[in-house]
Amino acid sequence: MFKEIANSWWMYLLGVIVVLLVLAGSLFFIIKSYKDAKQLGMDTKILKKTIFNSAIFTVLPSISILIGVIALSGTLGIPLPWIRLTVIGALHYEGAAAEAAYGSISMDTMTNEMFVTIAFVMTLGILSGPIYCLFGFKAYDKKILAKARVEEDNKEKIEEVKEEQPKKKKAFGPILFNAVFIAMISAFLADDIALLFKGDGTPMGSYVPTIVILVTFGSMFLLDIIEKKFNQKWLSSFSLGLSMIIGMAVAVLLG
Repeated sequence: MFKEIANSWWMYLLGVIVVLLVLAGSLFFIIKSYKDAKQLGMDTKILKKTIFNSAIFTVLPSISILIGVIALSGTLGIPLPWIRLTVIGALHYEGAAAEAAYGSISMDTMTNEMFVTIAFVMTLGILSGPIYCLFGFKAYDKKILAKARVEEDNKEKIEEVKEEQPKKKKAFGPILFNAVFIAMISAFLADDIALLFKGDGTPMGSYVPTIVILVTFGSMFLLDIIEKKFNQKWLSSFSLGLSMIIGMAVAVLLG
């Protein structure tokens, strides 16, 4: 029963409606931005080149989204992951949200109630960003613009003050964010490694997931080094998708 609902025609219809809404919003802002750019006197050739480059640089990073849909479709069907990852979401969030709702899940043990609960957890857990943007972004944007104008008007004076002032210590916010992110990844890796052994230390299970995690991590690390050392800024948009593809290739070879 669950499989018929998860992959039913009306779920696919919901997916199509969501995709059309996203495309309509994107098209609206493209047209509006293009008109505003023309009013500012920007060259048409530059605008067309910018649109073309943006379209090209969207393809490979979106592969990671497609991989996310494929990875989740084995458990939740195709339409729900398709809808979730079309709007706001990422594979690491969607998978973690689904497991937070019911722990280990599979297509064979999934029920309609579990499916609905997982869909709600996935959706409600990601709503904080859009809600903040809806009620708080306008005021935040005004403050940023006001600050930018003040800095532009007093640029020379600010530079002089900065030179006289001692260098500030690095902000704690980015350090905390990186620490929490590393802790989260370490927890996932430790949990995966722990599943390889029984309580008495006897090996069990497959080493493939652990190897895939390490290879994917290594690929991301290597691409980051290449980006910084050889000044290949374009890699920042492609590194995630490439790392996931490399990890999947290793999983296929080993599995």
